[in-house]
Amino acid sequence: MQIDVCFTPDDYLASSASVVVVIDVLRATTSIATAFANGCRKLIPTATVEEAVVLKQDHFPDALLAGERKGLIIPGFQLGNSPFEYVRNIVDSKTIIMTTTNGTRALGLARNAANVFTAAFVNAAAVCERLSDMGRDVVFLCAGTEGNFSIEDVLCAGLLVSRFGLSATLSDKALAARAMYEGAHSDLLKTVMTSSHGRYLRDIGFADDVVFCLQHDIFSVVPQYCDGIITIT
Repeated sequence: MQIDVCFTPDDYLASSASVVVVIDVLRATTSIATAFANGCRKLIPTATVEEAVVLKQDHFPDALLAGERKGLIIPGFQLGNSPFEYVRNIVDSKTIIMTTTNGTRALGLARNAANVFTAAFVNAAAVCERLSDMGRDVVFLCAGTEGNFSIEDVLCAGLLVSRFGLSATLSDKALAARAMYEGAHSDLLKTVMTSSHGRYLRDIGFADDVVFCLQHDIFSVVPQYCDGIITIT
């Protein structure tokens, strides 16, 4: 089993043979895990606001529209990108159509891979267990922020890499991500809260989201993206 890490979406080279795990800690893949933990039936990621609106109008009239631009809820949408919004009494048994600045773009890039999953700190253990059972080569694809490196995504990738111990062959970037996580995990909140994305979310009123998103292994769901739809199996 070989493991690689893409620090930004531009590092990713599409491969139909890869297992790809998309990571957008702040906040798309955390919110996706939260939604499924609270009973969401399926989630459909889209690249644009317009695509999301048309999809709801033409095919999923009962779906919830979710997403953000510049971290804030899109006008007319029912949900933003805060995991605190994806509570059971709102998302249970629902279909969600989601568009975000970074996470849904990364999912679009990975769509042709043989298997695509989403991961965050909150469901790291469950994702690692699934990957171990599969025993296939894995690429951790960090969504970043508007195409740029985001430390929280790479730190999450580093946690995931570290869970495999000596059972995998690691690329240099996977080794680097693991070393970054091992160096930061004792003060993870400070590291992420002082990062560019962490500071931005704090400044627009979402400091509690950052704290939530750094919790480890609180959900056992493994969201899988296939044929344009995310479900859990």
